[in-house]
Amino acid sequence: MPLIAGIDIGNATTEVALASDDPQARAFVASGIVATTGMKGTRDNIAGTLAALEQALAKTPWSMSDVSRIYLNEAAPVIGDVAMETITETIITESTMIGHNPQTPGGVGVGVGTTIALGRLATLPAAQYAEGWIVLIDDAVDFLDAVWWLNEALDRAINVVAAILKKDDGVLVNNRLRKTLPVVDEVTLLEQVPEGVMAAVEVAAPGQVVRILSNPYGIATFFGLSPEETQAIVPIARALIGNRSAVVLKTPQGDVQSRVIPAGNLYISGEKRRGEADVAEGAEAIMQAMSACAPVRDIRGEPGTHAGGMLERVRKVMASLTGHEMSAIYIQDLLAVDTFIPRKVQGGMAGECAMENAVGMAAMVKADRLQMQVIARELSADCRPRWWWAAWRPTWPSPGR
Repeated sequence: MPLIAGIDIGNATTEVALASDDPQARAFVASGIVATTGMKGTRDNIAGTLAALEQALAKTPWSMSDVSRIYLNEAAPVIGDVAMETITETIITESTMIGHNPQTPGGVGVGVGTTIALGRLATLPAAQYAEGWIVLIDDAVDFLDAVWWLNEALDRAINVVAAILKKDDGVLVNNRLRKTLPVVDEVTLLEQVPEGVMAAVEVAAPGQVVRILSNPYGIATFFGLSPEETQAIVPIARALIGNRSAVVLKTPQGDVQSRVIPAGNLYISGEKRRGEADVAEGAEAIMQAMSACAPVRDIRGEPGTHAGGMLERVRKVMASLTGHEMSAIYIQDLLAVDTFIPRKVQGGMAGECAMENAVGMAAMVKADRLQMQVIARELSADCRPRWWWAAWRPTWPSPGR
């Protein structure tokens, strides 16, 4: 019995429905479904299409030679790509360290004082005992020795208010101290922390997050900052939000900046007007430019930028699939959203990360029917039926050539 096969090539699956080819009494016969092979609408779909046909035919007493006609959906490929462009970054210059969030800090509380190396506690003048001291302990010191020196200093009434360790010994040290102190460990570049500068250390209780050092006014209170200086440390406080522990140093030359990264421009060509959008201005500015140029004919990115690179990748993939030149590929749709992504802080001492502003973009380009014609021709060679475009049918399909 002659059969008709209707084939729907989708992004995820390829489905086949078989029916009897009898105009007087058409009836459903069987169906098959397989995962789409390759990108939808490309010649890579042929293997999956044949597999779905064979699966459906296996449920019937008929074979491929009984399939007289095949109807294909118009599965023009839609190629998309996404990019996440960071548009701000936090930079630390000189010796300033912003927050640190080790897995196991020790103790709890806030300590504000002057940094001092562990070995210098023994020679500290008695007149300076009452000042607050934050002890720096490098990896050459065993944690038991560190505990002995810290307890000895506390016994001499030295006002030790916190400790910063290079090794992962925060809990071990804190559990053996006669006084509970905030102890931050795993500071890998401890040698870059200067002595004799004001610092603040905060460790929150388990399950909690820092509250004082994640507030710019809290930092300003500890260090006696002016209104202008308080405004400048907002990036520090923002980077510490959500941490269980934090350290902030105030160095004479140190600085922490939050600057905008040039992410490139998008050039939008519409049917009636052209527009331009700076990715660094965020998703709202991009989508406003898209709306102003609608309907959009093409979108191109600034050469040499990440935004331009993403759009060119989309164009290159489509060109390779269709056999067209890249200059003949047009991107006609783009979606942008504002988001946050973690990025390593430049100049940090312990692998600090900050949540930076970012713009996520997705671009799509639609091809012509060229690839589907290739699929149809190869299916005709394999199956010997005539094929039709299901999407072209006004009242009845026109036969393919």
